[in-house]
Amino acid sequence: MIKQALIKTGACIAVFLSSKQKLALKGFIPLFFYKEVCRMIGDKIKQFRIKKGITQEELGRLVGVTTQAVSKWERGGVPDAELLPNIADALNVNVDMLFGRRDSHSLEDAVIDEMLTLTREEGFKKAFSLMWCASLGISGVASAKDSLGIQSIENINDTDGNSYYSRLCLDEGIIDAKMNTNGRYYFFMPEPENGIKKMFDDIDILAKVFELFADKDILRIIFYMYSRQNIPVTLQKIASKINLDTIKTEKLMDRLCKYNLAIRTVVETEKGEIKAYTFMNETVVIPLLCFSKEISDKNVLNWGVWFDRHKPLF
Repeated sequence: MIKQALIKTGACIAVFLSSKQKLALKGFIPLFFYKEVCRMIGDKIKQFRIKKGITQEELGRLVGVTTQAVSKWERGGVPDAELLPNIADALNVNVDMLFGRRDSHSLEDAVIDEMLTLTREEGFKKAFSLMWCASLGISGVASAKDSLGIQSIENINDTDGNSYYSRLCLDEGIIDAKMNTNGRYYFFMPEPENGIKKMFDDIDILAKVFELFADKDILRIIFYMYSRQNIPVTLQKIASKINLDTIKTEKLMDRLCKYNLAIRTVVETEKGEIKAYTFMNETVVIPLLCFSKEISDKNVLNWGVWFDRHKPLF
């Protein structure tokens, strides 16, 4: 541990010295440690270069040095301090990582820190922007950054009656997003290890769920229940709001309870027991309704669509 700390400290010192000072450093610390310092930086540059999939020549071109200079670094030479930011940028790492330090502030940490400074409304807006940026990156189309960047989605015309969708269908996963400023949503699904079909192996259950939502009275109940505060409501009030008798309404509510979309409670009063219901799984139903609307939407314009899937969806 002490040895590693000395090496990393030496690395930090070494890169900020001139050539003459670097030679003097050899007399300040044991030759072994000096060589270890240089080797560690060179190893990190080589490691990150190979991970990025570029040659020494390509790294040199990105940094503005010769191939020989890169080769020298990787064999134990120490790059000048002013080149460190360029080297780190070219390798998609931070400068600390070139010194062998752990990436102490990852992209994920930065996102969390940024979100903590925002209101929830601002956070949702920022989150959508970040997911859109992720889509552009995953597409692998470099030109998409300029033509379909964040500014472009802010300029979508919501008054022309069209719905704008972005879709990515790749071997590695699928993305579906509605881009209109009013009513945006984003669906992201990495390819499951055993394939998508394994997630839907019981067709009968799926058919029953679709049958449930195909019932207009069920939809009327859902729209009524979601239009009010989610506190218990009596069976009688639900029946009166959707203009059905209590017997039929209770049967419909039983179906919703069966799929955990509602919970029934019984309240004892002076006049007897009263059945009341609260609704659950709002975060499941709303996406289902959104995708139903998307499937039926006739005024569709594509806003960034990439299909590069070579295997069946199922």
